[in-house]
Amino acid sequence: MSGDTEFNLFLAIWAPTVVGGLFAFLFGACAGSFLNVLVWRLPTGQSVVTPPSRCPKCGHRLRWHENLPILGWLLLRGRCSACRVRISPQYPLVELLVACLFLATFLAFYAPFDRGVMSPMHDAASAWWHLQGFARSWPAFVVVVIAISGLVAMTIVDAKTMLIPVEIPTAVAVVAFVGWLIQGFLPESRSLREFVPIPVASWTVTFGAVGMMLGLGVSRWLVATGRLRPSFADWADHVKEGDDGSAYPHARREMLVELAFVLPGIAGAGVACVLAGLLGYTSQETVCQPMTLLGGSMIGWIVGGGLVWAVRILGSLGFGREAMGLGDVHLQAAVGAALGWKVAVLAFFVAVFIAIAWVVVSLLFRRFSTFFRREMPFGPHLAVAAILFVVARPVVVWGVDHFARAIDVVVNSTGIAPESRAGVDGEEDANEGAGGLVKKPRRLPPAQLAEPSDRR
Repeated sequence: MSGDTEFNLFLAIWAPTVVGGLFAFLFGACAGSFLNVLVWRLPTGQSVVTPPSRCPKCGHRLRWHENLPILGWLLLRGRCSACRVRISPQYPLVELLVACLFLATFLAFYAPFDRGVMSPMHDAASAWWHLQGFARSWPAFVVVVIAISGLVAMTIVDAKTMLIPVEIPTAVAVVAFVGWLIQGFLPESRSLREFVPIPVASWTVTFGAVGMMLGLGVSRWLVATGRLRPSFADWADHVKEGDDGSAYPHARREMLVELAFVLPGIAGAGVACVLAGLLGYTSQETVCQPMTLLGGSMIGWIVGGGLVWAVRILGSLGFGREAMGLGDVHLQAAVGAALGWKVAVLAFFVAVFIAIAWVVVSLLFRRFSTFFRREMPFGPHLAVAAILFVVARPVVVWGVDHFARAIDVVVNSTGIAPESRAGVDGEEDANEGAGGLVKKPRRLPPAQLAEPSDRR
């Protein structure tokens, strides 16, 4: 094959990816520009729509070329054109970060890499993405990149203020519900249904998820109308501004209030499952259609938020002080809604190791910078773990798998585990009671949970 032919073939294969990647990068830069407005105004209660972008010191309204993502800061040389006050480099860095994350996501999903078993890109994303193509998977792609944007925004706000504005994870969850619902209406090959990026739900589970969401909506209405009081309503009476919350004496009592909040949701799920049976929607078959994709997204929201909420409840009851904030609950619920319950569960445990790594790095570098001396909440670690599952899935899966194998080796070497190796690698062993060879079930490594498909 001649050099020109090889180049033309390479160009034909990669041209759509280059164009799409450029669009993803520019779209990400614009999203990063909006995030800069979001993280500046939302914690202070300002509108994120009006007034238009302006200098916070002199009020100078930015012209169109000054407001260009990344380039605008470079053209201004990092200073306001009117009063010459310094503009923080955080603005172009956030825009560049989000742009690179959008590009990395697009390449992981759609680039024509070698995705064979021996390829490093084998586990980069579900085969569903590049086989389905962008034209028939764009709603799901929008869900993922909006989730990444929200996680970046929540990381910045939480690191600065130790709070997560509930509006951000709520917006991510709503986009996830709508996006996965729309995705169900687009054409899809039947052979790709087992590779859908999030675990889909059966009809019964979908009914239960919708019922729980409606029940939680009733709980929100009860709180809004004063029929059910919010938890920690008397926080300001016991804790001064800036304190860590250890002075609050009623943390265990408030967990009972939060348990009462979730009861209508549990009741709604039960009623919905009964209704599904009465209507005949009892089949366990899962199909790629709008309601089951919506159900999978809702189950992700419930499992992701429920996991962190359970840790919050148990930790608060055990230690007598608030353990993890409700913002973390909303953050992980949004992760589950956008990426599925499997990623939400695994990202929670990976976040623990990211937090440990942050503590070690902070101890090493705190003498050189005040940045490493501040306390870091758990929310940013949750967000980083979830983003890594999108843009660096092979590395995360490899790390989880090797950690699980190391734990298995330690357990077996200490004699805690039984001598029988039943269930490992499908090996055959003599079973005298059965009268011969019995093939033992294969035990999958924990990292298998990170597979994006729910095999049925």
